[in-house]
Amino acid sequence: MKQKKPFHDAKHWRGRAEATRVKAESLKDNTSRHRLLKVAKEYDKLARLAEKRQRNEVDGQF
Repeated sequence: MKQKKPFHDAKHWRGRAEATRVKAESLKDNTSRHRLLKVAKEYDKLARLAEKRQRNEVDGQF
């Protein structure tokens, strides 16, 4: 069985985004919190890209 690489795994990126948001909410420093929330948004983008990539693979486009 072929192991999925995290780059292609939307669940991986959504988990990273959620963990980053949890960490951000625990911070008192607004600048650090804001930066981590931006990172979480980027993880969400990676998750969407992974989902799109997976749909294309299922449709036979890759």
